[in-house]
Amino acid sequence: MRHPVHALFRVTALAALLAFPAQARAEAAPDPDEAVDQITQMNREAVTAYQAKKFEDARKTLKQALDLAASAGLDKHPITARTHIHFGIVAIVGFKQRDLGIKQFKKAIEIQSDIGLTKTLVTPELTDAFNEAKGGGAGPTPPTPPTPATPPEPPPPPKPATPPPSSSETEVSGSGLIHEAVSEGKQGSAISVTVGVSNDLEFEKMILAYRPEGATEFLGREMKEVADGRYGAEIPTSATSGGTVAYYIEAEDANGAPIAARGSVDNPLVIRLLGVGVSRHEDEDEEEEEDGEGPDHRYFVGIMAGKGFGWATGNGDTNHDIPIDPSGLAGSGLVQFSPEVGYWLNSGLMLSLQIRYEYITGTTDIYEQTPMQCPNGVCKTANYAFAAFAKATWKYGEGSKFHPFFSLAAGGGRIRHVVSYSRRVLPNCGPSRNATCVDTIGAGPVLLGPGGGAMYDITESASIVVQANSVLAFPDFTFHVDANLGVAFAF
Repeated sequence: MRHPVHALFRVTALAALLAFPAQARAEAAPDPDEAVDQITQMNREAVTAYQAKKFEDARKTLKQALDLAASAGLDKHPITARTHIHFGIVAIVGFKQRDLGIKQFKKAIEIQSDIGLTKTLVTPELTDAFNEAKGGGAGPTPPTPPTPATPPEPPPPPKPATPPPSSSETEVSGSGLIHEAVSEGKQGSAISVTVGVSNDLEFEKMILAYRPEGATEFLGREMKEVADGRYGAEIPTSATSGGTVAYYIEAEDANGAPIAARGSVDNPLVIRLLGVGVSRHEDEDEEEEEDGEGPDHRYFVGIMAGKGFGWATGNGDTNHDIPIDPSGLAGSGLVQFSPEVGYWLNSGLMLSLQIRYEYITGTTDIYEQTPMQCPNGVCKTANYAFAAFAKATWKYGEGSKFHPFFSLAAGGGRIRHVVSYSRRVLPNCGPSRNATCVDTIGAGPVLLGPGGGAMYDITESASIVVQANSVLAFPDFTFHVDANLGVAFAF
């Protein structure tokens, strides 16, 4: 017969063994609030590792975050949904596992039906995968590897999607964002967008999302603080080639969830882009919009005049058998006129044609030469020179009235310098045969060289232009520089 004490010991030990796992589980379960903070920090670390292309580190960190969420009972928490989004991004981009990434996106959508991709990580590849996940619905998906597979649970009844608030609703609700909507912009030019932030709004990032006309998805860029409590970013020129561009502004918390916005994906703010002298109206026919010439003021007409100098060497144009000795610097004619006509391909690049007409005075004719050389015994000296150039001009200072520019030109024609010969060398100049002989030396006909200068806008369509053009000429050599001043008109 067994002793009663032994039986009591066995019963007590069995009860302790049965109670221990439950107690261990209770002690191991983390506090949900602390777990949310830990998972949030782990997401930040994973995103940092992902951006540094340390994909394995990012995957391990996200796996630990999902395990922590499961142990804390946070399977349906938004931070878990955001972790699945990041896990899917790492799987697709870092490990080329598109199917796994789509499963992770579906899991996130199941938890939070209105979730989107983290704005700063969006790429076309990820957008396509996310859209496929959305199209497949938010049904049950296999658990994230490498967790042991468990039978999927039936999803809860889907909650009706709450439409995002309109921009006016966001403003009335006291979102903390102060923004005057941009209604018009210039086609083919970057558009600056700024927003003010109230002191009581706590956020992690400020995002400017924009969508070019004809595109289906928004692209995003982070706004930077440009002044105390004010943030700014630009919609780039690549998004402003159509008739309109849509945008919205969104303040996000550390999880990437929006906490304040002006506009939204479904109800964005719209900027009308102005074409050549005509505002784009919402009720205009789309075909008429496509027939527009493009951004305002694309045509360029410049009227300029100036003076030049360069290296004179070789024989005279009229006294073609007598070289200038010594070679040296010499001025061109009295004045040169340099009209220019061009077309701006975009706000910073113009192709143009420039004419150079040089008006020459002060030269002296040569008398008493044989009729074979000079008709009627008088050799006439040149009184002009003509050249033409094809140019490409790069302009800077968009958004300012002052625009420095740089150009490259190539063309053909003649450039002449005015030179004097001593009476000892040429004694028969002028009607009285006693004038100092003044002739020209031409260079060319192949001409090319760089130039530069600046434009200053005095009105929306008129500018003052200061221009310097350098020319290298051959086979008749010279290196020449023209300085021009004039006005230019854009229309």
